[in-house]
Amino acid sequence: MLKPFDDSGSELDALYSVEPRSNGFDLIVESRGGSDHGPNAARNSEYAPALEQHLTRMGALGMVLDDLQVASSIAMKLPELDRRVSLDKFPLPLALSPATDVRELRHSIGRASAAFGRTDGSDRGNRTKRMRLRMQWPGAAGMTVNAIERMLWRPIAPATDVQPTDDPRELQKRVAQATAHIRAAAKRGTVQPPPGQTTPPKASGTLSRFVRDPNVIAWVLNEAAGNCEICRHAAPFLRAGGEPFLEVHHVRPLGDGGPDTVDNAVACCPNCHRQLHHDRNRDTLRQNAIASIARLRDYPLTATADTVTPATTVIL
Repeated sequence: MLKPFDDSGSELDALYSVEPRSNGFDLIVESRGGSDHGPNAARNSEYAPALEQHLTRMGALGMVLDDLQVASSIAMKLPELDRRVSLDKFPLPLALSPATDVRELRHSIGRASAAFGRTDGSDRGNRTKRMRLRMQWPGAAGMTVNAIERMLWRPIAPATDVQPTDDPRELQKRVAQATAHIRAAAKRGTVQPPPGQTTPPKASGTLSRFVRDPNVIAWVLNEAAGNCEICRHAAPFLRAGGEPFLEVHHVRPLGDGGPDTVDNAVACCPNCHRQLHHDRNRDTLRQNAIASIARLRDYPLTATADTVTPATTVIL
């Protein structure tokens, strides 16, 4: 179990732990108890600000609160269905975001906790019970319990903020910078997927091409760890600088309306990349990739490819 730090760097007295799930994880927030003035020492005295801190950090990563359960010793004797609670002002599942009113959400959780087990309809019980927040988040795939716990431990900071560019040579330079930052963050256990660009802008000139985000490319290549994410084989060779030769491919091409985000990009060897573009069964190959790589989403076709010269292949 860990105690989180707030954004000012102060540790909060509120233990929490994480349990992994197939599509995310469970956050278990320990109950508040004891008394500062009674015979029993206070425990988890900063339950409320810590819960708000967790909700804020999970909202920054776009997680979904899928289910909420009381996890007290008494509740744990009940069937799981009977441990669930509903929120009065927030329907579940609830997509968290930076705009979520985490204070009101925390109050709503407190009211649900207090009303749990009461038959008179009141909410005068303990508002700070041990709670289990069931979170949906594809980013948890492949992460260890320790990595998820530490992700919520301290303020979330982007691994890199290298800016997008439409110049292919400059893009490769910026990808190298972003890669160094992301690998350093990965060693600390704090690497996070970059937000990317949902609607990449276009740069006009003699050739119109999309502005690419080097952070997305670097993150995908780091995830691939030198192996093609399609055929699972090692990169065919190393570049002069020692980096595995892989290409970053948009599963839904940018020219077809796909976003420049990590859930629409794969690292692949040149053969698999050409297949994804030109194989007679490329639609099947695309669907197979989406089905086999947990982070990928099936973005719809929203534009025609002839609206822009894509120039989306990045070789690193």
